[in-house]
Amino acid sequence: MVRSVPTTDDYGLIAPITLPPDGHAPGDVSGPAEYDAFFRIAHDDVSAAEWSAQALSVSQQVTEDLQTTSLADGERADLLDGIAVLLQHALRITADQQ
Repeated sequence: MVRSVPTTDDYGLIAPITLPPDGHAPGDVSGPAEYDAFFRIAHDDVSAAEWSAQALSVSQQVTEDLQTTSLADGERADLLDGIAVLLQHALRITADQQ
């Protein structure tokens, strides 16, 4: 079954591709290690306080960089919405430690 991809303004970038629900290319082309390397994800035991501090640091860096990006207003809003969810979680787990 072929699904249509919504037409979006891609600013001359490559066309989007469709991935299976697990987000990986079919077969053994890529896996969790490549995903983690691309997004710089480290898997390790970390306390809630350490994780919250990292989340705050990354959120601050992203919001500072946001001012110089070429993202559209809607894309910036989506990113800030995601950061708000992340920071709410960081606050919640930090408060739960009290």
